[in-house]
Amino acid sequence: MNKKVFIILLIVIIVVCILVGGIIKLKDGKTKDRDNTLIIGLDDSFPPYGYRNENNDIVGLDIDLAKAVGEKMGVEVKFQPISWASKEQELNSGNIDCIWNGFAYNPDREKIMTLSKKYLKGEMYFMLKGDSNIESQDDLIGKKIGVQSGSVQEADLENSNFGKQVEIIPYADFLTACLDLEIGGIDAVYTSSIYGNYIIKSKDKDYDTIPSYNISTASGSVIAFKLGNTELKEKIENALLQLEEEGKLEEISMKWLGDSMIKLQED
Repeated sequence: MNKKVFIILLIVIIVVCILVGGIIKLKDGKTKDRDNTLIIGLDDSFPPYGYRNENNDIVGLDIDLAKAVGEKMGVEVKFQPISWASKEQELNSGNIDCIWNGFAYNPDREKIMTLSKKYLKGEMYFMLKGDSNIESQDDLIGKKIGVQSGSVQEADLENSNFGKQVEIIPYADFLTACLDLEIGGIDAVYTSSIYGNYIIKSKDKDYDTIPSYNISTASGSVIAFKLGNTELKEKIENALLQLEEEGKLEEISMKWLGDSMIKLQED
């Protein structure tokens, strides 16, 4: 090997080493940043849990909870709007660390995700226009019922006997369903009382509500993690317990719900 070829090879080796070292350093930096960040997937049009205000900032009950938890854990919290219909894929792919957005517990979800303890209880009901002549669930037979696509309400309706007697209309989000309700495109929206009551009070909407029966399998709001990720689940639950003892959960509940309703519940 002559001197010229040797020098060229040496330069190539040095350049390769520099590039590899830079890539490894970049990856390490990204890993460290990712380890110190909690990425939360949510529907950003679902008040009071999480939605965009007049300044296009994401705000809400669960936003305040997550920020308080992040501060307690010493991590940065980022909110990632996702398609609710593909939330499981977002979670399983690692694009998000958890789903935290008025996410209702039901037994089917527990089979495919790791779920936190329940922290907020509501009930499911039907929202109607204020001038509707519908007075009971039975009066909705043969009618059009709006739900959010991929929601527990949609799944419960589809799996219930009552759901087989109505036309289920899925929407990208509940706000869109409510807009269609107002113009007469559907006869009712099947939703959580937490969401419904907030919309009625905060937006001064002329809606009526009627109770549902023999439909819902949901029993409270939870945080969802990739199946098997109990480590992150326990860290967040421990932070919530500390915040509960400090009175922070009650403070957030009073701000958004006007009542003390947030409490980490035993399984």
